[in-house]
Amino acid sequence: MKAKGVKRILIDNIAFCIIGVIFVFLTFVTRTLTVYGNLLWTPSFLLKSVFVSLVTGILIGFIINYLFNIAEAYLNTRIFLSPKGLPKIEDETENSTGRVLSNTYKKIQPNSGVLIAVFVGSLILIFLSYIPYFLAYFPGILAYDSYIQIGQIFANEYNEHHPLFHTLMIKGALSLGEKIFHSLNAGAAIYVLDQMFLLSAVFAYGIYCLFKRGFRIFSVLTLLLLMLFPFNGFLAVSVTKDVPFSAFFLLFVIALTELVFDENNKINLNSILLCLSVIMCVLFRNNGKYAFAFTILVTLIILLSKIVKKSNPDNKDKKKKEVKKYATILVMIMASLIVSAIALTIISKSLNAVQGDRREMLSVPIQQLARTYVYHAGAGVKSEDDNTMDEASKALINEFLLYDSAKLYRQDISDPVKRNTNTWVVVNKTSEFAKVYLGLFAKYPGDYFNAFFAQNAGFLDIGDKSHAYVNDPDEIRGHGYVQTKWEDSLYERGFYQNTQWAALREKLDTFADTNAYLQIPVIKYIFMPGIYLWIYVFAFVYAIKKKRAGMAAIISLIAGYYATMFFGPTVQLRYVFPVMITLPFIIPYIFKENETDNG
Repeated sequence: MKAKGVKRILIDNIAFCIIGVIFVFLTFVTRTLTVYGNLLWTPSFLLKSVFVSLVTGILIGFIINYLFNIAEAYLNTRIFLSPKGLPKIEDETENSTGRVLSNTYKKIQPNSGVLIAVFVGSLILIFLSYIPYFLAYFPGILAYDSYIQIGQIFANEYNEHHPLFHTLMIKGALSLGEKIFHSLNAGAAIYVLDQMFLLSAVFAYGIYCLFKRGFRIFSVLTLLLLMLFPFNGFLAVSVTKDVPFSAFFLLFVIALTELVFDENNKINLNSILLCLSVIMCVLFRNNGKYAFAFTILVTLIILLSKIVKKSNPDNKDKKKKEVKKYATILVMIMASLIVSAIALTIISKSLNAVQGDRREMLSVPIQQLARTYVYHAGAGVKSEDDNTMDEASKALINEFLLYDSAKLYRQDISDPVKRNTNTWVVVNKTSEFAKVYLGLFAKYPGDYFNAFFAQNAGFLDIGDKSHAYVNDPDEIRGHGYVQTKWEDSLYERGFYQNTQWAALREKLDTFADTNAYLQIPVIKYIFMPGIYLWIYVFAFVYAIKKKRAGMAAIISLIAGYYATMFFGPTVQLRYVFPVMITLPFIIPYIFKENETDNG
C-alpha cells in the first residue's frame, strides 16, 4: 500500500515538477542576462544551474500541484463555484483528492431578465469606467503604429505590414468625423468610442457567461478587475490593432468555453461568435492565423482520442456527442480561417496594397546574428569581443544588417537593428543565408540562446522589470510601459491633443512614464507579463492531469499566441494584453469538473 501510495504521489506530481524545473532554469537564465548582460554556457554553469533548478523546481512543482488540488477542493465546496443558497443534490461525489463533496448543487439557470440585466449593467459600468481615460486623453491615444496607418490613409497608399482591415476601420472613423463634425479629432474620438464599446461588450458577455454558469462571486470580482485595472483603461482609448484583436481573442475563448461546457451540443450563438472571432483575429493581426495552429492540433488530438477511446454501452450516446462536438469545433475554426484568408485577399487587392516587409518575422534571427556579431566579429562594441568570426560570415551579416546596424544591438528589443535589415538577402540568397546562420549557431550556440532569452525576459521571468524600460521613458516622455506620445506627423496633418481633464491626464502620465506599478508590493505581479505565462502553463498541465480535454483545448489558443510573441520584436503590454484579459474568464473553469467532457 505504501509503495502504491508513493508511486501515485510521484505520478501525480511529475508533470508539475518538470515544469517547475524549467521555470526555475529559465528564470535564472533570463535574470542573469538582464542583470549582467551576458551568460557563458560553460559546463560548470550548466551543472550548477541544472542542479539548482532540479532541487528548487521539483519543490516548486510539488507545492503548486498541492495548491491547485487544495484550490479545487476548497472552491468546489464553497460559494465560489457552487452558488450559495442553491438547493443541494442528495448524492455525494468524490473529487481527485479523495474528499467527498457533499454540497454539490442543482443547475438552476437564472431567468433571462436577470441575465440581460447582468450583461447590460456590466457593459455600462465597464464603458463608464473608461470614460475618465477618454476625457484625459481626448480624442484618444494615437501612439504605437497609428501614425503610420494614418499616413497610409492620407497618401492612399497601403501596405500590408499593418493589418489593412484595422487601417480601414481608422479610415472609416476619420471620414465619419470629417463628414459630420468637419474634424479629424472627432473622427479619432469616434474610433476610440467604438473601440471602448467593443471591449466593454466582450467583457460584459464574458461576465454574463460566468454568471449564467453559476460563478456569481467570480463574475463580480472579474467586473471590478476589468473596471479598475488601469492598463485596461489606457489601452481602451489607444488607437492600436492590439485592442480589437484582444477583444476578439477573448471572445473566441469565451465562445469556445461555452461550446465545450454546453450539454445540448447544438449550433447556437456561441458557434457564430466563435467563427466571427477567428475571422476578426486574423483580420486584426497579420500573424493571428498562426495562433490557431496549436488550437487546431490540440482539438484534433482530443477528437482522435475520443474516437478511439473505448466506452461502455451506456456511454455510447455521450461519446458520439463529444466526437460530434469537437469535430464541429474543428471544422468551424478551419472554415473560418479559410474565410479570413479570402477576406484578406479581397481587401488587399481592392486597395492595391503592397506586400509588407517580412522583417518582423525575422526578429529573433536578426537579434541572434547581431549579438553574435558584436561578441565575435571584432566590431569594437563589447569588451568580450574575441574577433573569431570568419570573414564570409561577417560579409553576409553586413549585407543583411545594413549600415553597421549590428552595432546598434540591444538585447531587449530588435527595432534598432531591424530598421536597417535587408530582407532581400534572405529571399534571394536563401541557401547562403541559411548556411551562415546555421554555421554560426553551431559555433556560437550560447549567443543564439542568450539573444532569444534576453529578448523574451519579460515573458519568462515573473519578476522581470526590463520590459518596462524598452522604450526608455527617462529620455522620452510618453514612452513608458504604456505609450502615450503622439508622433509629430499627426500634428502636421491636423490632429491635436485636447484633454478634457488635465489634472487626471497629468497623474496618468506620471503613472505610465514612471512605471509606478513596479513599486506596488505583491499587486505589481498582476501588471507583469511573466506571471501570466506560467499560470497558463501550470493550468494546462493541471487540465491534462485531470483529463479535462475541453480545458486543454481552451488554453491551447493562449499557447499558440505565446509562440507568436516569443518570435516578435520585444515584450510590450499591448502584446500581452490578450492573455491578461483572458485569464479571469478561465480561472473558474480550471477547477470545475465538466460532466459533459471528461477524458
